Amino acid sequence: MRVALSSEGEHMGETETREVLSRILIANDGEVLTRLRLSAAEAARVCNVTPRQLIYWTKKGLVKASAEGDHDYDVYAMEKVIRIRQALAKGYSLEKAAQLVQRDIATLQSEVKRLDDLSAEELEDELRRRLEKLEERVAQLRRSLPATLSLARLRRATAELARLEEQGALASAGSSGEGAKALVLRLGRAVDELEMLLREVSSAAI
Repeated sequence: MRVALSSEGEHMGETETREVLSRILIANDGEVLTRLRLSAAEAARVCNVTPRQLIYWTKKGLVKASAEGDHDYDVYAMEKVIRIRQALAKGYSLEKAAQLVQRDIATLQSEVKRLDDLSAEELEDELRRRLEKLEERVAQLRRSLPATLSLARLRRATAELARLEEQGALASAGSSGEGAKALVLRLGRAVDELEMLLREVSSAAI
């Protein structure tokens, strides 16, 4: 597939087009995501659950569909679904998973409020601290990867490490205003995920 880049006849392949668009979406992802709505079937596919699960969780009040139109699911509902699914995978019951997710979301809301009250300089300091913490955890994981780790776990750890390093690279590029707040939140979650991975790697090596 060939895609026109300009009226001057320049072209680029689909891969290059996606790379260009991904850079644009970094700046506009907030606007895109807040408007995104998916049907139950589409949202279930994105969240890696079955439509029946999603509908059941909705009926139990664990997830809320949009009150408008066809009761589609927005990105906030889908984020909650994904977090519940992840908690279930760790062995929690559905009710306990929902409670944990709700607690995490409440913590995140408090964090957002705290960031809103920071000055530009304070926000920059916060971003730098979280980036340093992420880099520290990345280095720690590299030192902790044992040779005896199973191939499947090693692949997962390596893939996660690459993703988290990308998060750090995005933050290093710098941002301001709402973009900086989004990066701070992403880095915070990235550090949490990396610490969980470190615990998993450590337990697997025992």
